[in-house]
Amino acid sequence: MLKARVLLAVVACGALMVAGPVGTALAGNAHVKETIAHAKEAVAHEKEAITHLEEAVKSSTDAHAKEALEHAKEAVKHAEEALAHAEQAEKPAKGKKTK
Repeated sequence: MLKARVLLAVVACGALMVAGPVGTALAGNAHVKETIAHAKEAVAHEKEAITHLEEAVKSSTDAHAKEALEHAKEAVKHAEEALAHAEQAEKPAKGKKTK
């Protein structure tokens, strides 16, 4: 059960680290590139945490911990998709000039 709690805490922190910067990037903040870079870093750290948690959960019989791990993997996938959209939004449309 402790592993499941740790997993959920890591996922929650990772989601906050990724969702916040992506939202700021889409809002048109002046530091969009830096924000996206930090969000990418957060995703990389989250992936590393998931790798460690996979090792911890591998020998566990706790179905909830394994389900939580799968949800964490899905959350990272969604965060990567959000980053891709943020990067696309950062680029000006063809034929349009930026100020």
